[in-house]
Parts: sequence; structure tokens; C-alpha cells
Amino acid sequence: MTTALVVVDMQNAFVAPDGGAAVDGAERAVAVVNRRVAAASARGWPTFYTRDVDPTGRRGPAADHDTALHPGLDVRGIIVDKGSGSAAGFTGFALASTAAGGTPGGGGLSALAGLLREAATDRVLVVGLAADVCVAATARDARRLGYATAIDLDATAFVHAHPDGDDAALADLRAAGVRLEHSTE
Repeated sequence: MTTALVVVDMQNAFVAPDGGAAVDGAERAVAVVNRRVAAASARGWPTFYTRDVDPTGRRGPAADHDTALHPGLDVRGIIVDKGSGSAAGFTGFALASTAAGGTPGGGGLSALAGLLREAATDRVLVVGLAADVCVAATARDARRLGYATAIDLDATAFVHAHPDGDDAALADLRAAGVRLEHSTE
């Protein structure tokens, strides 16, 4: 079984305290993500990093800061640009629509799906930010594409976006066939 590690949106916007949309617990998640990256590298797993092209809508130097991967992140793989937030359905598999009034995901697929195929992947481990938004959407789409999919809950953080709470977000993921695990497994 060939496993790929997909690291979602570990950008300054979400990790750095001065980011435009800092997530509580993100800096802690960086350390666990880095351990997962090191382990993936040691096992020869391909690693892909999704990067939201416009994570906060800020302009100028703030936008460049927000878009950059966090400097504390161990980057040993391919960076894949993905659409911005809800404009791309939050998933690492879609680009934002460039058409005026475009629909979520209306921009087509990001490079992630093709890269997973090229790597002959059949299992995907998803880590990064945030567990209940972009990580969840990316994991659900990986399942829809036929990959055995897991999320390492220690290598993520929640933004508490699910209307029924974090436990409901996890239940939705389980119902979609996503395995939830911890780094110690």
C-alpha cells in the first residue's frame, strides 16, 4: 500500500500569531506535523503541501506573509496551490473559480489529484489546518476519489466551525469513511 502525506494550509495566515486568521493550537500542531513529515520521508512516502492562494483577503505585504508556508514547517515535498476558502469548497483538490460570480470549486481541480495518481497512492494521511474545515474537506474528497483516508487528530487544530460542535464534525468524517487516528498509533 502506497501512502501519501497531505499537509493542508500550514500557512502564516493560520499558524503565526500575527496571521490574518490565526488558529488556536496551530503552533502546537506544527511540531506534530513536522514529526509526521519526518516519518513520511523516512518511509519514502510522497508529501504534498496545499497552500490557500488567498487565505485572508488582505493585500500588500500582509497578503504575502499570510500566503507563505509557516517558517517552522518542515517542507520536504511538493507545494500545491488550492483555491481560497469557500470559493473552492475548502478542499485541497479544487481551485477557486476565476469567473465573476463563480461557484465553489468552479475553477476546476488543483494539481493534487494528478500528483497522487502519479505517485501510485492508495492511502492518504491528512494533517494541517483546520480539522473541521480544510482538513475535513480534503479528507472527504480523498475518500470520494477512492483513497483509504485518515486524519491525524494530533497534527491539526479546530476552528469550531461545525454548527453542532467538534464531536459532530468528527462524526461526519467517520460517516464519510475517514479514519481518525493519533500520532502515537
